[in-house]
Amino acid sequence: MPLSMNSRPVGEVMIVQCNGRIVAGAEVFSLQAHIGDVLPNYADVVLQLEQVPFVDSSGLGALVRLVSTARAKSGDIKLCGVQPQLRKTLEMTNLLAMFETYDSEAEAIIAAYLGSRYSKEKGNTQFRVLCVYDSLNVRTFLREVLCRAGYSALTTGNVLDAKILLKATKAKLAILGANMQAVHGTPTRKLFEEIDPSVSLVVLDPNFEKLDPGECATQLLESIRGLAQPEKTEV
Repeated sequence: MPLSMNSRPVGEVMIVQCNGRIVAGAEVFSLQAHIGDVLPNYADVVLQLEQVPFVDSSGLGALVRLVSTARAKSGDIKLCGVQPQLRKTLEMTNLLAMFETYDSEAEAIIAAYLGSRYSKEKGNTQFRVLCVYDSLNVRTFLREVLCRAGYSALTTGNVLDAKILLKATKAKLAILGANMQAVHGTPTRKLFEEIDPSVSLVVLDPNFEKLDPGECATQLLESIRGLAQPEKTEV
């Protein structure tokens, strides 16, 4: 089964879902190229290996090299969903200690945010705002507007990932797209308050992405000004 990969960002962590064998040849080259494209923009990567039935010596060597490369740049690559055969191989080769392995994506993401790099750089310097919107372009716009206003902005495209980020980062304010107010009939507010009862929510206009961006940015910052107190930064 040829290796395929799908990526999705969860805040500042990139999840890479792998499907298929990681073996010598096209599969290893594909993995290295994919992660090579990710690392310049995301220092922390989680490889989801639940659908990877086999990794050969070349594939394992590639994983070691990728982890070493990420750590040399003060980042990391964590593994989750490691199958019994791969775990046994890692143990037999004494390479298990080389990797950080987790049972679930959520555990790996939380570990990334609790890591020393994130804690030192962003732990207590800025008020964190979580943005949940299905459009990547709008998420990019929101992040830049908020960061330039002095906030630490984290973005994701779905509420379930947002729950993980909320738990990991202890953000006190969440901005939601109008269509993100419920998941399977359960209000998003309720889901968030189960994690942190003090979290504040701001819901964007249903036509937010079609409105004038200057007015949108001004109105958004005005709406959250009373809910958060960012540190002053140069723009």
